[in-house]
Amino acid sequence: MEYKSVEDLKKHRVFYNFLEISKIPRQTFFEKEVSDFILNWAKNLGLEVHQDKKNNLLIRKPASLGYKNKKPIVIQAHIDMVCEKRPEVKHDFRKDPIKLVLEGDILSTGNRTTLGADDGIGVAMAMAVLEDKNLKHPPVDVILTTAEEEDMSGALNIDKSWFNTNRLINIDHVVDNEIIAGSCGGIGVDLKFPVEYTKKTDNYKGYQIKISGLRGGHSGEDIHKGRANANVLLANLLNLLREKINFLISDLKGGNFRLAIPRETHVTVALEEKDVETLKDIVKNFESEAKKIYEETAIDLKIEVSAENLAENLLSKNTVDKIIDAIILSPNGISSMIGSLNVVESSCNLGEVYIKENHIYLVTEIRATFDKNRDYIYNKIALIGKYLGGELRTFSAYPSWVYKAHSNLRDTANKVYSEMFGENIKTLAVHAGLECGCFVDKIQGDMDAISIGPNAWDLHSPDERLSVSSTEKVYKFLTKILENLD
Repeated sequence: MEYKSVEDLKKHRVFYNFLEISKIPRQTFFEKEVSDFILNWAKNLGLEVHQDKKNNLLIRKPASLGYKNKKPIVIQAHIDMVCEKRPEVKHDFRKDPIKLVLEGDILSTGNRTTLGADDGIGVAMAMAVLEDKNLKHPPVDVILTTAEEEDMSGALNIDKSWFNTNRLINIDHVVDNEIIAGSCGGIGVDLKFPVEYTKKTDNYKGYQIKISGLRGGHSGEDIHKGRANANVLLANLLNLLREKINFLISDLKGGNFRLAIPRETHVTVALEEKDVETLKDIVKNFESEAKKIYEETAIDLKIEVSAENLAENLLSKNTVDKIIDAIILSPNGISSMIGSLNVVESSCNLGEVYIKENHIYLVTEIRATFDKNRDYIYNKIALIGKYLGGELRTFSAYPSWVYKAHSNLRDTANKVYSEMFGENIKTLAVHAGLECGCFVDKIQGDMDAISIGPNAWDLHSPDERLSVSSTEKVYKFLTKILENLD
C-alpha cells in the first residue's frame, strides 16, 4: 500500500495505533497516561484487561473460532521510549507529541527527536491484533510493559499469575528477516569520586570545547559499528592538551543516557591567554585525525572552541587529571565476541560524564550474555575507583535470555516465513537487552520465545527511522504465525 502523507498512514490499523500513542508522552517512568489510554481502549473493545502498580498492562483476547483448544500465546512489547533530541530542538518529552515525518517508505521525525518506534510500533501491532475480529489465532495475551529503556523494572515486577502459557512473541527487534532467539543481560554502573576546587584567578580565560555531530546510536545493537563515543574523544583530546598547556576545568557534561552512545559533549576550560592559540591548533588537528579514524561514522563531527564565562570555583589540577585518567582507563566498546554466532557477547558504553554535588560521575552500561564476563568488565571499573578514590554503585540489572538449540515456536515461524517470502529467515542472538530474559523465571514451564520486528535504524537517537513497508510485512508475518500455531 502506498501512503502520501503521515495522515494517510491511518488507513493501516498498525500505523493508526502508532500515530495515536505518538500523541501521548511516554518517557520512561512517565508512562501512566499512555497506559491509561490503552487500558480504556481495551475496555471499550470489551476485552479483559489488567493494570498493575508499574502501569504494565495485560489484555486477554479469546481464541478465534476453531482455535479454542490451542495453547495460548503471549505477544509482548514495551510502551516507554528513549527521549533524545538535537540540542537546538525545542521539545518537552513530558507534554509534547512526537512530530512525525513521512519521506517515501521512511517514517521519522526529520532528525529532530527519537521516533519512539522502539517500541511503539510493537505496541501498535499488538493493538491491531487485539482489535481485528477477522484474524485466526489461539487465545492471545498481550503484555505491555513499562520502564524497559531504563531498568526493565516493569517486566521484572510482573506477577507470575499473568502467564498461563510458556510461549511468547516479543516485538522489539529491528530487522525484518531475522528471528532473535537470545539476548544479553545488562547492568548500570555509577563511578563517582569527589572533586577539589580552586579559586579562579584574573589571568584565566574561559573557553568551551564542544564535540558534536557524531552518529550515536544504541549502546548494544550499534556498539560494533565503529561509532565514536564523544566522552572518549573528549578525554583523548584533553590528554593531548595537558601535555602542552596548563588548564583547569570549570564545567563538564558528556552524553545524556547510558544506553545511548554519546553524540555530544562539552567542557569549559580555564587557561592563560598565551595558550589559546595552542589550544585551537591542537583541537583543529585532533578533529582532522578523528575524522580520518572514524571516516563515514563521523562525517559531521565538529569540535568547536568558543569563549565562555568561568565559574568562580574551578576544578583543581589533581581533579582534572583524575577525570582524564578515569575516562581513558574506563572500558568502552566490545569486550568479547561469540565466535559461532558472530555477535558481540559483552561490551560496555561510557554513556554519561557529569559534575553534580561536588562529585564527578562516570555512568556506564555493561552488557553480557554470561555473568562472568559482566563481572570481568565491572572489576575493571572497580579498579579505577580503587586507585582514584572513587565509589561504585550498580543499578538497573536485568538478566540475559540464553539461546536454546530447539524451539517449536521458532520452527513454526521459520516455516511460515519461508512459505510467505520464499527464503529462510535468519536466527540469531542479539547484543541488546530484551525483556524475554525477565520472563524466564515467571513463565510456566520452559520458555519458548522469539523476538521479531520491522526494519528500523539509529534507535535511541534523533536519527531513528522506521520502514513503512517492512512494518506491513512483519505484521502479516505475525498474524500468519498466530494462524499456524499448534
